[in-house]
Amino acid sequence: MWVYPFGQEINARGEEDYTKCITPVDLRDHYKNYKHSSSNKRVKQVVRRNAKRVRDVVLTSWLPQRMDPHINNKDAKIHLSNAKGADNILYVDFVYTQLIRHTYVLLHSLNVNRRKEKKFNFSKIFRYKYNYKLCEEQQVAKYLDHYNISNNLAGCAHFFVYSWAGERKKKKREAGIEAETDTETETEAGQCENKANFNMCIYLPTEKEVDILFILQKLHKYFYFNFYVPIITEENSLIFFPFDLRNNLLVKHRFGIFVPYLYVHHCTERGTNRSSSLHLNLSPANLVMDTLYNFSFTERENIFFIPLLAYNNYGARVGSGKGYYDRAFKHEGDEEKKNVKVSLSLEVLLYEIDFLEPTDILLDYVVNERGVYHYVS
Repeated sequence: MWVYPFGQEINARGEEDYTKCITPVDLRDHYKNYKHSSSNKRVKQVVRRNAKRVRDVVLTSWLPQRMDPHINNKDAKIHLSNAKGADNILYVDFVYTQLIRHTYVLLHSLNVNRRKEKKFNFSKIFRYKYNYKLCEEQQVAKYLDHYNISNNLAGCAHFFVYSWAGERKKKKREAGIEAETDTETETEAGQCENKANFNMCIYLPTEKEVDILFILQKLHKYFYFNFYVPIITEENSLIFFPFDLRNNLLVKHRFGIFVPYLYVHHCTERGTNRSSSLHLNLSPANLVMDTLYNFSFTERENIFFIPLLAYNNYGARVGSGKGYYDRAFKHEGDEEKKNVKVSLSLEVLLYEIDFLEPTDILLDYVVNERGVYHYVS
């Protein structure tokens, strides 16, 4: 079986001690009299190029491989020889299982409101599946009808959906079998949103990014979530638009990144540029505050899951190089304290080199397959 790395400590001390399973990284002395090096920009460019190559090798040559069923890794506390279906466990399944476990620990330690009747199973193996799918015409019509939007679209070749249940549960529904996790009604979903105590800003991942949607889908039964996703506007700023993970319709936007169709529809209805944010009221953290469709804004603390290419031991990250997140989070004073900044990644993309630039933000947490790291700066 697979044993969670901190399982014995958690079982012995109880759930209230999850925070002790997070590794603190005290950077206060490092940044006390910190001076940015003029070479950091060049160093970051080298790291970015290298990380892209490493990422591509990991995605194509490592993660798709089957794990040795007789592996006995003391560091990760993995014992597969007796696991059911051990011969078919891929490294990608191992990585996402670890990321899901560690993200659960992080959210629990941050006091994200929990569905208390659900107890997380640390011995469960999660089989990864890429759940973006082309949307069929009848699915588009059903989605638009849900939000009382006229179905005047010609075809649906450019519409996508993130499939909540995955292919196996979809087949069950087609056979008339309702999956347990799909029994939540629209009213109950709204009540769950109201029970959320954080606005959680995630991203809609590409195939080369950690699939945050898959991870949070698996954790949805344990926590109350209220999601927002990033959109790059024509003004080259980053805003966060409400998102329903269970009921979504997506289109390709700038740079080929998915955005909710509701955003495009809202811009069209207002007669504004589809990439403009001038018609939207934004919070200090750039979350849309307008009441749109069945979404309404509530002032809460924010948890941001920020994509990255690489990161280092000092809480700095390397992103796409366009600076959207860095500009979005350059707040001063108390507003900055309301934003918890988290990134999910792999240990192989950790660099032991300083590349922080004056415009860069620092992460609060990094989650990888080995654990959760809290950067205290």
